[in-house]
Amino acid sequence: ESYSELFFLDEATAFAAGHRPCFFCRRNDANRFRAAWEEGNGVRGVRAREMDAVLHGERLDRGKKRLHPLPTPMKQLPDGAMVQAGEQSFLIARGRVLQWSMAGYREADGAIENAMLLTPPSTLRVLSAGYRTVLHQSACS
Repeated sequence: ESYSELFFLDEATAFAAGHRPCFFCRRNDANRFRAAWEEGNGVRGVRAREMDAVLHGERLDRGKKRLHPLPTPMKQLPDGAMVQAGEQSFLIARGRVLQWSMAGYREADGAIENAMLLTPPSTLRVLSAGYRTVLHQSACS
């Protein structure tokens, strides 16, 4: 197997991009993710390549980032979920909506209209099953 080194602001950002924890360099987190994947997605004995195939299908639409309809009101999304409205991306953390940037998060200004889900639906179910993402320090203040 091979892997690519990828760097993101935090785990929520990586998940929104359609990735998962690496079984090589983050084995404990990857095993926790797999257990939550199995619980949230109703499967057993899932392998990394099977998760990757699902994530790939949910990540792209004709070569562009695929967005998904919100399955629930935004404030009810699990911690670590990310949405997009227009050109802006937002993180849900402890019932708060935080605007994403390359430098970190800040409180969102005003209501977010017409948001779409950035986090792939299968990963959203992982978060709903209890997987806790590692967030950038700016999301925790």
